[in-house]
Amino acid sequence: MARRPRGLTGQGGEGNPSLPTAIRLTAPHGFIDPVHDKGVFHWEAGEVVTKPVTIALLIERGAFWEPVECPAA
Repeated sequence: MARRPRGLTGQGGEGNPSLPTAIRLTAPHGFIDPVHDKGVFHWEAGEVVTKPVTIALLIERGAFWEPVECPAA
């Protein structure tokens, strides 16, 4: 399982009504963080993301995604 970014914030983040509440990646996406030296991050195609900061980061970094209904808690 991939490590998740910590301390990295994309534009928007929590409380941004323009961001979807959940997304599904339609293609694998990953990157190496050279700025914050936090490591290598990778998400598989089909993975559902619900954390607002991670959604903002993925959208900002050009991941291919589609909105989905937020899964029940």
